[in-house]
Amino acid sequence: RILIPFLLAGVFGFLYPAVLGGGHSLVEELTGGELMLGGLFLLFALKFAFSMISFGSGAPGGIFLPLLVLGAIIGSIYYNLASAVSPDISGLLSNFIILGMAGYFSAIVRAPITGIILISEMTGSFSHLLTLSMVSLAAYIVPDILHCAPVYDQLLHRLLAKQNPDKQVTLTGEKVLVEGMIYHGSAAEGQKIAAIAWPPTCLVVSLMRGEAEFVPRGDTVLMAGDRIVTLCDETAEGELHRTLQEYCETVTSPR
Repeated sequence: RILIPFLLAGVFGFLYPAVLGGGHSLVEELTGGELMLGGLFLLFALKFAFSMISFGSGAPGGIFLPLLVLGAIIGSIYYNLASAVSPDISGLLSNFIILGMAGYFSAIVRAPITGIILISEMTGSFSHLLTLSMVSLAAYIVPDILHCAPVYDQLLHRLLAKQNPDKQVTLTGEKVLVEGMIYHGSAAEGQKIAAIAWPPTCLVVSLMRGEAEFVPRGDTVLMAGDRIVTLCDETAEGELHRTLQEYCETVTSPR
C-alpha cells in the first residue's frame, strides 16, 4: 500500500509540486492571493485526496499539519467567494486563512480550545481571539449536532477492530453517568449486579451504601437503599433509565 502514495508523489513532483510537502510554503503562497478560485478548488481536492491516501497507506506521518493546510485553503476559497458578493472585505485574506485553519482543525479533531490556542501561537497575536473563538466553537457544534465522530475516535475504533476482529466494535457517543436507587421490594433487591440485564454498553462504576462508597463487582448483592452510579454511552441512556425503573424502582407485590 505504501507504494501507491510513493508513485503518486513522483507524479505530483513533476506535474503539481504544490500538493507535496508539509504545506508551510503553500500557506505563504495562499496569503499572496495569486491563486484563482478554480485553482484553489483543484488544489484542495488533490491535497485532500493525496493526504488521505498517504495516511491510509500506513506510512509514518500524521494528519496534523495537512489539516491546517487544508483549512487554510478552505479559508482562501471562502474569501474569494465572499469578496465577489461583498467587496468590503478586500484585503482580509490572511484573516480568512487563519479562521479557516482554526475552524477546520476544530471540526475534525473536535478540540476548539486547542485550535484557538494553536492558531494564536502561530500568528503571534491575540487580535483574532474573538473571531477564532466564534469560528472554532461553531465548527465544534455543527459536526457534534450531525453526530460526526472526531477523527481520533474513528482511528481508535479502527485500531480496536483490527486488534479484535472477532468482536463487534461500534462507534459510541459521549459517556454519561446515571444514578439510581434500589427500592425496597424491587426486583433488584437481594440480587447480584451480574444477574440484572443491564444494557450492553453500561457499567456500574460506584455503589453508595449509607455513608460508604465502593466499586462493586459482579457478585455484589444489592440492598434496599443502595445508590448506584452507572456509566453508559449516551445512545443507551434511555434504555438504562428503563432498566433502572423496571428492576430497581418498581416495587413488586408480595405473593
